[in-house]
Amino acid sequence: MNPKTARNGISRRDVLKGLAAGMAATFVPPGLAPAGEDGKVRIIRVETGRLWRGDRRDPEAVAEMIDRGLAALTQKSSGAEAWKSLVGSYRRIGLKINLLGRPRIYTAPEITEEVTAGLVRAGIQGPDIVVWDRPENHFPRTRYKLGRGRFGESIEAGGSYAFRYKDPRSYVATSACGLLPVDLIPLTRTDATINLPVIKDHSISGVTAALKNIAFGCFHTIPQAHDNGCDPFIAEACEHFLKVNPIPLIILDASEGCFDGGPVPERASGIWRESALYFATDPVALDRLAGTVIARKRKAAGLADVTPMTRHIDTAAGNKLGEGDPARIEEIVIRV
Repeated sequence: MNPKTARNGISRRDVLKGLAAGMAATFVPPGLAPAGEDGKVRIIRVETGRLWRGDRRDPEAVAEMIDRGLAALTQKSSGAEAWKSLVGSYRRIGLKINLLGRPRIYTAPEITEEVTAGLVRAGIQGPDIVVWDRPENHFPRTRYKLGRGRFGESIEAGGSYAFRYKDPRSYVATSACGLLPVDLIPLTRTDATINLPVIKDHSISGVTAALKNIAFGCFHTIPQAHDNGCDPFIAEACEHFLKVNPIPLIILDASEGCFDGGPVPERASGIWRESALYFATDPVALDRLAGTVIARKRKAAGLADVTPMTRHIDTAAGNKLGEGDPARIEEIVIRV
């Protein structure tokens, strides 16, 4: 291995729509999302019918969705208080976006910019924020521009490593691939990561969302990492990453999703507008929920269920990375 160095309202959706049997859906007034019943993991879904302006997302709608989602997730009175509770102990923050599906689908810049704005309001300095995805060749054909952003944040590509055998933080020991190094951005330049994945199907792992965005986006990987449906590689990589760089927040971009042809769709027919964002701290529960959304879309289109392919979610749950039992996951839906 020679890696590179270098009108507000709450509306009841169809009961349990998009959820596996036994997964609870709760609808609550704005900002009053309860703690999960009986210790259930809470996933917040914020949806709106006014997100889109042509091919772009309305920044004001995005800002309201994030503010409401974070307030519900953290049980704080406002989005500003929520941000402080999530990142108050960190100084340098990485925003791990996902550009793999470009040009058709990738983490929306409007979401990334509003997250950056929230961090700045919470006291994080713009230059201490890194917006990044690993390969530089994923940035062309997107609306991201390498360099400095509106708040002074750095928008850049990862893909640099410093493998040191005597530093076990610098690499993960995997079953299928041996030792693989961690990207230098989370290893040395940031104190915490906000995970900003996109909801997509995947031809090998069935679903790609929070777990896969970390496992395949923050490490030097080789083709064998995809063996056996990326299992147990994804769980092993994510477990190691959390020892290196905590993830206090995940915002799943479901403004658009891909239900067929992922992770790099060649046809627009496999993409739909869900007009929602999901907020979570548990990547396993979030990915389980994302899988049910993908399964619902595929069933409606007459496509095969990819749920049996998502073994990596089961393994991650077994490794105590999060809650994998649908009966212990509660979805809270807020409509703005």
